[in-house]
Amino acid sequence: MYNKRQKEIIRFLSEAKFAKMEQLAEQFQVSLETIRRDLLELEKDSSIKRVRGGAVYNNLRAKEMEYEKKMENNQVEKHAIAKLAAEYINDGDAVAMNNGTANLELARCLLDTKERLTVVTNSPDIAMVLIGNESNSVYLTAGRLRRHNKSLIGSMCSQSLEDFRVDKTILCIDGISIEDGITEYNTEEAAILRKMLQIGRTRMILCEFSKFSEVAFNKVCSAAQIDYVFTDWNISYKEVKAWSDIHVRVLTADRKYMENKKLE
Repeated sequence: MYNKRQKEIIRFLSEAKFAKMEQLAEQFQVSLETIRRDLLELEKDSSIKRVRGGAVYNNLRAKEMEYEKKMENNQVEKHAIAKLAAEYINDGDAVAMNNGTANLELARCLLDTKERLTVVTNSPDIAMVLIGNESNSVYLTAGRLRRHNKSLIGSMCSQSLEDFRVDKTILCIDGISIEDGITEYNTEEAAILRKMLQIGRTRMILCEFSKFSEVAFNKVCSAAQIDYVFTDWNISYKEVKAWSDIHVRVLTADRKYMENKKLE
């Protein structure tokens, strides 16, 4: 999990695109050696790439992050985002949820706070959480079980989604930007996300700030096709305003949750 300074480095480079080592050291009031260690860590599985003399924001990461690492990263932010998103789910709603670490957190939040949900998902993990409430109706899609993240994918999955219409489609994604829209690394996962968007009246995205301005290989939809984006407190007002200008509402989880978590 990244520390606060490392998250701020990602944010800084996402706006500046390039910075010298000396500039980063001055910006964050640390030594060059500390910055060097931070960049080594961030380069492993983030969008930061070290270059001679500094670092750049790598807008197209080469590969999908391992699911276990996704589970470890930004846990506090994901839980806060999930708590916020749960407030926008009503008792009795029909929802579609894809596989994803933030959606798994959302399922845990919904378990004890909402009743009579009808849920269709391609995630066995999410299905097992939500079936814990006897008032819920849970539908698990058909499909081939993907080893990488335990999601159901393929033509059988897409076909089974054809039979549903839901109030809300709630997606976890790999990349999100106004210019390139919603993107996903895996081609088959992207196809399932497109199908889930087709069956939902309201379209919701759950993602940490680190996903903003990242672009994965497969385009799922344009930015304007989304209704709500739920994210964390690291997003800037400028970014929120830009999304508002294309009529997408960005909702930010409360930073106080993180502060309270530290006190526990």
